[in-house]
Amino acid sequence: MQKIILSSYVLLLLIIAFPAHADRYQQREIEFNETPNVLFEQLSTRTQFPLSFNDRAEFDAIADSLKYHPDELHADLEILARLFLETALKAEDKINKARLLTQQLETLAETPMHEAIILLLEGRIRGLEDQQYKQSIILFKEALNKISNINDNQSLNLQFILHQNLSSLHTLVKQDTQALYHYKRYREIAYRLRNDYFIAQSETAIGIYYTGRNQLAKALQHHSEAYRISNRLSYPVIQAQTQFQLSRAYRDLGQWDEALKNANEAAISYQKLGRDASQSKTMTVIAMIYANQEQWNKAIDYYLNAQQLDEKHNRRISQGLNFHNIGEAYLHLSNYPSAMNYLQMANDIFKEKGIMHYLVYNELLFAQALSEQSLWKETITHGVAALIIADSKQLPNAQKEALEYLAKAYREERNYPAALDMMERLVQMQQSTEEKPVEETLTSNLTEEKLKFEINIFQHKLGKYIESSKDQQMAIIILLATIFILSFVWLYSLKRLNSVKQQKALLTKQVLQEPQTQLKGYQGLLCCMSNDESPKTIALVSISLLSELDIEFGLTESNAITENLIRQFEEQLNSKVYLMKPGELAFCFKEVLTPEQTLAQISDALSHQALAINDNVPHFSALNRLELECVLGHINLPLLANPDIRLTTELQFETVQYALAAAKSINVGHTYVSIRTLNFAPAAIFFKPLYLNLTHALQRGIIRAESNRAISDIKWPKN
Repeated sequence: MQKIILSSYVLLLLIIAFPAHADRYQQREIEFNETPNVLFEQLSTRTQFPLSFNDRAEFDAIADSLKYHPDELHADLEILARLFLETALKAEDKINKARLLTQQLETLAETPMHEAIILLLEGRIRGLEDQQYKQSIILFKEALNKISNINDNQSLNLQFILHQNLSSLHTLVKQDTQALYHYKRYREIAYRLRNDYFIAQSETAIGIYYTGRNQLAKALQHHSEAYRISNRLSYPVIQAQTQFQLSRAYRDLGQWDEALKNANEAAISYQKLGRDASQSKTMTVIAMIYANQEQWNKAIDYYLNAQQLDEKHNRRISQGLNFHNIGEAYLHLSNYPSAMNYLQMANDIFKEKGIMHYLVYNELLFAQALSEQSLWKETITHGVAALIIADSKQLPNAQKEALEYLAKAYREERNYPAALDMMERLVQMQQSTEEKPVEETLTSNLTEEKLKFEINIFQHKLGKYIESSKDQQMAIIILLATIFILSFVWLYSLKRLNSVKQQKALLTKQVLQEPQTQLKGYQGLLCCMSNDESPKTIALVSISLLSELDIEFGLTESNAITENLIRQFEEQLNSKVYLMKPGELAFCFKEVLTPEQTLAQISDALSHQALAINDNVPHFSALNRLELECVLGHINLPLLANPDIRLTTELQFETVQYALAAAKSINVGHTYVSIRTLNFAPAAIFFKPLYLNLTHALQRGIIRAESNRAISDIKWPKN
């Protein structure tokens, strides 16, 4: 007995521990995003980073001294290396420490997962340090290939992270098709993991993608869904992130009040969380909202607030973007000296970091500012610089804008051949891109003219009708009378429809009841077995002492006793109970129960039943003293392992009847017979005649029968 109790206890611990182990990687990833600095402190303290080792043996010795399992220490060092590459982490010399850890982990890499994480770290380092985005993409894809055939929870978690990085990088280098592919895989894995936190992250990421493509309705849909999901969670960072992106979506749609409301709330959240980088971005969004409304001074104030936060943490690229935005705002205010000063600072940073996709737009803004001041030589210098980058990056809009500035500047400098060359290139680009819009414009104009023509015809007919009509008042009266009659008919039809609905509801309820007793019966059972929350266990129970209940007590009293019995069963057991006939009840359990568990639960409940509802009547008192025994037929659903094969509920019920018939053939109380199919069992065994096919299937070993009695004593029904 003690061994059984001990085994049960160990099994329970394993059941409880397994989900926690399965979700460990996801929970660590949430901590990584929500509280990176807290996680960093915990891991730094526990691992005693930095560590010094040259091979696996030394590493195992260090793990043992730290009371670590080597695999756990390896996993914690991987997380620590990734943390060093996060902008939200507040630590010194992060890149060099990440590189050191990456090199150490590379000496320990033994599995595809280890190698994939090394590639992830190397790709992150190259992207952050030297902006080698294309090289980072190659490394991330190589990491994906290494783990593509691994389907455990840890691999899916890493694939989620890799698709997140790949989608962002492809967007950054203007590879939209590949970016969308990785965004969709990123979102697909989030839903596959059934993790609301990951789903909110992926919905936000796809929303950002659609915003960049100017598909603002789709973007708002994804951002709204992300914000809705994040509000169900108790994680402040994801809530602030989704609200921030929602504010950007509203900004792009021109809904300024909603945009400002969400942006300000996100900024407050980021300030409380100490997320200066995110707070800076939110300040920039608020500034852009004011800029879109041409409130340039307010925009400059918020750009400067963002600039102070970026300068505090030496975020050079963000500083460059803010300098660019401030320069644009001063340009709109015609404050050229300030505009030129900030644009030059932005240019210096973009050139220093080698970020051409930002530099091209700064050069264009520079050319615009110089053109407005009639400084044509300087305009040509910056226009040529912008055109060279736009040509190399294949940015048609930037090319057109640069050509316009250059054409004007060359013309003013009287360099007519160069001006003509710029104009010819501009015309060629416009012809190649405007053919379709021209056709659309022509089509639109034709449609407009056609509509105008049709409107004129209708107006002419209406005027003619009004002029020729002499009975307008009578027409109005007839119209009102018609409306009144139609309203009366509509109200009567509505009343009739409600009556039909009520009658239908009553008939639907009656269909599910057993005809004689008006209790839940066979049709109700079939309905229960076919709905969205179909049961996992079906038991058909025969209580022999109650089989003649309707004869012994009369229909009225037996109905009351049976209804009382069903109510007590449903209160004591987590199941729904249906009456098939006197003394025979069907039980539907939501959970999967073995036949032993099912019989034990029903027998225990049966032993505590108070059958009689009137103890003063002698016959009723005798009924309460009866010892009730049951015989049980049992199946677990689904009957077939193949999910593509669907059996009708009628056939499933007849299978339980078959099991009950076999159990009753033994003629011993508290007997069960359970039927289950093997994985290779074909659907043909459930064709009619069912009993004959099931008996043959049992003989061939295609299906199995279980019983608490000797199988050899069972007389199998054969139709």
